[in-house]
Amino acid sequence: MFCKSRIHSIKEAPVDGTVVLVFQPAEEGGGGAKKMVDDGALEHVEAIFGLHVSASHPIGAVASRSGPLLAASGMFEAVISGKGGHAALPHHTIDPILAASSAIISLQHLISRVADPLDSQVVTVAKFEGGGAFNVIPDSVSIGGTFRAFSKESFIQLQYRIEEVITKQASVQRCNATVTFNANDHQKPFGICPVTVNDKDLHEHFQKVAGNMLSAHNVLEMQPVMGAEDFSFYAEMHFLTEQHYMHHWSRVTSRKISPNLISQSL
Repeated sequence: MFCKSRIHSIKEAPVDGTVVLVFQPAEEGGGGAKKMVDDGALEHVEAIFGLHVSASHPIGAVASRSGPLLAASGMFEAVISGKGGHAALPHHTIDPILAASSAIISLQHLISRVADPLDSQVVTVAKFEGGGAFNVIPDSVSIGGTFRAFSKESFIQLQYRIEEVITKQASVQRCNATVTFNANDHQKPFGICPVTVNDKDLHEHFQKVAGNMLSAHNVLEMQPVMGAEDFSFYAEMHFLTEQHYMHHWSRVTSRKISPNLISQSL
């Protein structure tokens, strides 16, 4: 229905140029945008606009900003190995759970003591797996999570420091650690998204058009968000500029979104 409405609006008000509708599969974690770029779907395209729903804005409103909008995001996973044994005899073991716990605490220091306070970054450990019994210290544990930043330089530095912290903390506890980033498997086919950066000129054009359609008070300026979006791959093409913005309202369902409003806003 959305595409039908969009095509209808183009016919109603012809544009000076060629409009390409991108049917992208596997949004965000699936890496669909990267596959679209690799397959040449955006050849000869000079600019691209994207629309994303958001539960943070009222119906009929759109929001965006010039410059960095969404953070770069990557995944990491570490396996920390020691020597298992009985819980009653911890002195006969090399405890990987203790090493992993120390690493997790130290990772949070990266944000409070290494990152520039004015340069937003996030490290989240969301996975901790190890052992299967209450009275047995395991041979190894695995931890994993995500890291995010708003610049390529900060992102690379954060990745380097994550590996350094985990391996060094494991060593302190006499354990060994291996760290992998953005691993390829069926659950996370593409584990990294670059920063989504909105082009200044396209953003100003979006504000003008949206203001004429929705009135100026419904065109909102939003703060950057630490979430990531694979739409950012389109902007990495050297000839392409992009504009990505949000439209949604609380407790929304697909039936409540007006196709006409979406087609005009896009």
